[in-house]
Amino acid sequence: MAEIDLTPKLAAVEFEGDGGGYHTWSAPALGKAKVGAGKLVLKPSGFALPHYADSAKLGYVVQCEDGVIGMVLPNTSEEVVLKLKKGDVIPVPVGAVSWWFNNGDSPDDLVIIFLGDTTKAYTPGRFTYFFMAGTQSLLGGFSTDFISKSFNISKDEADEVTKNQSGVW
Repeated sequence: MAEIDLTPKLAAVEFEGDGGGYHTWSAPALGKAKVGAGKLVLKPSGFALPHYADSAKLGYVVQCEDGVIGMVLPNTSEEVVLKLKKGDVIPVPVGAVSWWFNNGDSPDDLVIIFLGDTTKAYTPGRFTYFFMAGTQSLLGGFSTDFISKSFNISKDEADEVTKNQSGVW
């Protein structure tokens, strides 16, 4: 029987910017168990753009003064917006579109740890995210003209939606 390395590991930075960052753990034990693990850190006024993931997960709020989550569940069009507090556990079903915001005025970060089953994920053992806005979004692959016509908005508005966000989180 092969031994599993259970020594503590630091999370690796996936993205870090002015508004916060996203970190992941990729320990062999997690990969073997096909469990994804990530940490979202949002500084005051930090905003995680609307996105969805290829796996269901639970978000555990580790640190929070005044956090907010918005979510649209699969097969619905109604957005649910909730205030967050330390100790909350938020289920995020596969296919749910969510955004996260640190509305706090204090210097404290909003910190959320995510764990979930990645058996059916694109890469087992990791969450893969798909963004609805910003430069790395699905819309970012289309021309400004196409976006403008599809959503019946001006070309300037289409440019703002697809190119104005400089980061992911």
